[in-house]
Amino acid sequence: MSTKATIPPLDRSTTGSQVERALREMILDGRLEAGTRLRETHLAQSLGVSRNTLREALRSLTEQGLVTHQPHRGVVVTDLTAADVADLFRLRLVLEGAGLAAIDAEGVDALRAATGSFADALARGDVEDALEHDVAFHRILVSALGSERLAAAHARAQGELRRVLLRLDREVEPQQVAEHCAILDLLLAGDRAGAAAALTAHLERAADRLILLVRVRKS
Repeated sequence: MSTKATIPPLDRSTTGSQVERALREMILDGRLEAGTRLRETHLAQSLGVSRNTLREALRSLTEQGLVTHQPHRGVVVTDLTAADVADLFRLRLVLEGAGLAAIDAEGVDALRAATGSFADALARGDVEDALEHDVAFHRILVSALGSERLAAAHARAQGELRRVLLRLDREVEPQQVAEHCAILDLLLAGDRAGAAAALTAHLERAADRLILLVRVRKS
C-alpha cells in the first residue's frame, strides 16, 4: 500500500506538531491503513508542508509506535502482530496493576465517573465515545503512579491498541462495562487484592479477544 488516498492540504504555517496530529487522526480512523508506505515527497506535497516539517511529525509518530521505519521501504504505518498485541497488554497489566495499588480516594472517584460515562455512551450506541471512556478508566489507574514517563509509555500502548480496535473490533460489549464496575466495586469495598485479580482477568480477556482478531485477519 502507498499514500495514494486523498490527503487534505494543511495551512503553510503548519508546525510539525500540527502535521503529527493530522497524520495521527488519519492513522487512527483508518484513512491511512496498516502497512501503508508513507512516501516523504508525495506526503509533504499533499499536505503542503516542507519535508523537514514532515520528518519532525514522523519522528513523533515513530515514538508513539504508530509508524515504523523498515529497511528498503522507509516509513510505514505500523501493522501489529499477535505477538505485538500480547506485549502491549503485558505492559499495560504491569503499569495498571501498579497504579491500582497506588490509587487514592480521588482517583477512585475519577474511575467511578469514567465508568458511568462508559455505560452512558454504550447505552447511546456511541462506540467511539465508549472507547474513549474505556481508555480513560485505564489511564486514570496509571496516573496514580505520578510518573509522566510511565504515563507516556501507557498512552503509547493504548494508542497502538486503539488503532487496531477501531479497525477490527468496533463492538463494545456490555461485559466490558460490567468488568469495570466489578473492579470499581472491589476498590470501594477496600479489597485491593480482589480488584487486582479482576483487573488482570479483564485485561487478559481483552488481550485474548484482540489477538484472535489479529490472527484471523492475517490468516
